[in-house]
Amino acid sequence: MTKEIIDKDNPHKDIGKQKFRVRMAYTAYVEYDVVADSKDEAVSAVVDKGGIEKIEWAEGYHNDEPVEVYAGDWNTDHSEDAGTFDVTKIAECIPYEDNSTIDYSDTDWSTNEFEWKQDENCGRPNIEKKKDDMEVPF
Repeated sequence: MTKEIIDKDNPHKDIGKQKFRVRMAYTAYVEYDVVADSKDEAVSAVVDKGGIEKIEWAEGYHNDEPVEVYAGDWNTDHSEDAGTFDVTKIAECIPYEDNSTIDYSDTDWSTNEFEWKQDENCGRPNIEKKKDDMEVPF
């Protein structure tokens, strides 16, 4: 049985073209600024409230043919080199200080580590005891 050939002289423009599925891998990172009492609290806040809410992949046309998203996925990179929770202290809220006063009611976010009053690994420091409250050791 011989097949009927239709419009061999005027073929559809897609005949002979190929369709490819191209997987592109992207690495993304985000840095959060978090006000917290310790590194652990900052990480917990990011785990609880941060993350990726939505990724929108771009589509378009190539030579009047659609470039369509077939599938998409994202995962947290937990590899050792990824620095998933690379936490760096960037500022500390310190009391305003001038030549004559230290005002705990007026604060400043200091990025100068020499002005910081606490270690980044621990929580809030104890407020310094007043001289009158100190115990005499004898």
